[in-house]
Amino acid sequence: MSVIETHHAREHSRAFRHEALLYAGHREFLDGTVPFIREGLACDEPTLVVVDAVKITALRAALGGDADRVHFADMAHVGRNPARIIPRWRQFVDEHLHADRPVRGIGEPIWAGRGAAELVECQAHETLLNVAFADSHAWSLLCPYDIEALAPDVVDEARRSHPVVVRHGTRRRSRDYLHAHPSPARLDHPLPPAPAHAEPTAFATGTHVLRMLRAHVQRHAEDYGLDRDATDNLMLAVNEVATNSLRHGGGQGTIRLWCEGDAVVCEISDAGQLRGHPLLGRQRPTLDQAGGRGLWLANQLCDLVQIRSTPAGTTVRLHVATGA
Repeated sequence: MSVIETHHAREHSRAFRHEALLYAGHREFLDGTVPFIREGLACDEPTLVVVDAVKITALRAALGGDADRVHFADMAHVGRNPARIIPRWRQFVDEHLHADRPVRGIGEPIWAGRGAAELVECQAHETLLNVAFADSHAWSLLCPYDIEALAPDVVDEARRSHPVVVRHGTRRRSRDYLHAHPSPARLDHPLPPAPAHAEPTAFATGTHVLRMLRAHVQRHAEDYGLDRDATDNLMLAVNEVATNSLRHGGGQGTIRLWCEGDAVVCEISDAGQLRGHPLLGRQRPTLDQAGGRGLWLANQLCDLVQIRSTPAGTTVRLHVATGA
């Protein structure tokens, strides 16, 4: 039995188990993940591991012939946009989880190379996992955090978003866990201001307004070096988000574009407020769903989508990498 109280372990056997693995370096990563995988294989539990390509290679070597019984996916692909990770877990759970057969997974969405904006959305993802699978049959997800490579405040945030923390093989209840959104990941947490040179352009309901917006985006995207496919993706995402502004944001809004690092950023703001589910844009829409497709599609088309909504209005920032 682990250090966690017996009644707490029984509680987690009936619910989604979301744990942070704190490790330092390659050896500790393997020491923390390989036994977790083997424990699941011993119980014939389907297992999905979503980490980077280097770690996948190391895990395959450590598992030997058992590696063929494990599903692997590269987090650099699955989690390029952090909003796509929950749908991947949902797909795996829906395909393999049954009341009488748990599943388990390992997912490392946060690494030292993540940019500041990506990091906050990854932290939102970690918190929203607790919402997405609150009513699920029991399954286990272990989220590794490299405490040598990550800043201390990032590790502190992991303690707030994971009910249980694992270190050197010992599982402990996190005293800092918050079921509500941790501060950096809140929907009403303000985004950094747009650069001064990114002047706003207003748009409003009218003839051909969406076509004019797409042309506006195309001109700027090409000037900033986006290729044809990336430009098309951004134009389509803007079309979806601007349509939401016209329908639900008072029939008008503003658009800004700028280049930030190796990405083109397009910001759309309006006076509306988002009152939907916290997983809006992170759940695949159903065929009979009335709304929510626009933000879902934006997340499939863009490398990062930031959504913030306050009484003053809603802002959506779309990031598309230039490939530079």
